[in-house]
Amino acid sequence: MDVEGRVAVITGAASGIGRATAMELARHGCTVVLADIKEDRLAEAVDEVRRYASDSTTEVCDVSDEAQVKQMVQAVHERYRGIDILVNNAGIMRVKSFDEMSEGEFEGQMSVNFYGPAYLIRAVVPIMQRQGRGIIINMASVAGKLVMPGNSVYSASKAALYALSESLYYELKDKGIHVGMVLPGGTRTGIFDDAVFDKLGEYYRNQCQTSPAEVAKKIRGAIEKERFETFVLLSDRIYIGFRSAFPGLFRKFVLRRLRPYFG
Repeated sequence: MDVEGRVAVITGAASGIGRATAMELARHGCTVVLADIKEDRLAEAVDEVRRYASDSTTEVCDVSDEAQVKQMVQAVHERYRGIDILVNNAGIMRVKSFDEMSEGEFEGQMSVNFYGPAYLIRAVVPIMQRQGRGIIINMASVAGKLVMPGNSVYSASKAALYALSESLYYELKDKGIHVGMVLPGGTRTGIFDDAVFDKLGEYYRNQCQTSPAEVAKKIRGAIEKERFETFVLLSDRIYIGFRSAFPGLFRKFVLRRLRPYFG
């Protein structure tokens, strides 16, 4: 789907990948609705986006709250008379061993990273079905397929999102709705800002070298080419291939490499 002239809803759009994606789509003629829980940062982000897409707007929404999600989607639909693209980007991470993670930290990650996208999809699919077209892009993350210590719940939430996305790809394709996934690896965003840090968390943060703008270009490509699975980095695809081919060897490698940072 060509993004020009379309209406896109992007969650987690106040910063990081979401903000970069809003800019990328706006520069190519797309009207963007920037959704986030951080109202102050949304105002700054939309000012940038409106330089390219003047009709773009913001919605303050906690994606883990289904009632808020329904209200937001209804408001967007009434304003624009349609929603062509949904980018489920909002996410949180806590780098912490599973036995030390609180119930709130566990539920928070699952609520934002998995239930949030599911709520958004449930809300927009009827609109897209009536239109006879639509694109849904879920940020499934490399962590959903390449699991590391300290990321148990984050990886579980992304693996669940991956499974949901694949099932919906089959269910919705013949209804004119394409579901795809983009799998970024370590990206320089604010996702670590609220993480619980130890040596392992610091190590992971230092590995984040990909720019949000680079990921945003991949997202636009996934929309325009209607790809099911898009890796941002070739190296991530290679690592996942190596793990699939040699799982025992890969686990030994991870333990040897990361044991100094945890335990």
